[in-house]
Amino acid sequence: MDKTCGILFSGGLDSSLAVCEIIENGYGAYLFHYDTGALISNNLVDIRYKELKEVYGNKILDMCHYKIGGMFRKLALVSMEEDIKKYNVSLICVGCKLAMHVQSIIFCNKFEITTMADGSTKRQQRYGEQRGIALDFIKGLYGEYGISYKNPVYEMEKKEIKYGLFDRGMAIQPLEDTCLFSNTFSIAEDEVIKQYLDEKKSLCKELIERGLSYEKNR
Repeated sequence: MDKTCGILFSGGLDSSLAVCEIIENGYGAYLFHYDTGALISNNLVDIRYKELKEVYGNKILDMCHYKIGGMFRKLALVSMEEDIKKYNVSLICVGCKLAMHVQSIIFCNKFEITTMADGSTKRQQRYGEQRGIALDFIKGLYGEYGISYKNPVYEMEKKEIKYGLFDRGMAIQPLEDTCLFSNTFSIAEDEVIKQYLDEKKSLCKELIERGLSYEKNR
């Protein structure tokens, strides 16, 4: 197994099938599960991990649990009041996902991973972080560090994802943690999301470079 891929892994249906798709396309998978400090954990993600291990064995290379509350705070919470005034909408969830991707770039460099994936889907475009404009930004950010970015279940409908897991012998209940910010915001326009991400880019790169330096000198 020569190819490896990192995957943002919540334990939900979409990210779980993304793991299946990536492995079945010839990759070994590192699952990155992040705690932003805004989650109510039910520990069900461990159940999904065990299911995936039963199906794919050593092709699941590891599940890495990381706390990234500090990263989330720097990117999205410190400027929250200013951002809401500026954009007239909360983009906290976009900032949260951005923190995950920033940390993933650092870890991909550490583990010499050149492919990264997540469970973003077109059907959930009401969430700004899964909008095409956001995914294009993230793809570009990964690309600057030599990492390709994939969305293997993006075109799939919920039923296809749900029964894709069922057909592989896994539970069809979502097993992700509960986020305190879930459904607490209005839907943002593409132009607003793009402006928000563009203005966060310099901070993203600063945090990435700091993280890369830290890992190099540990």
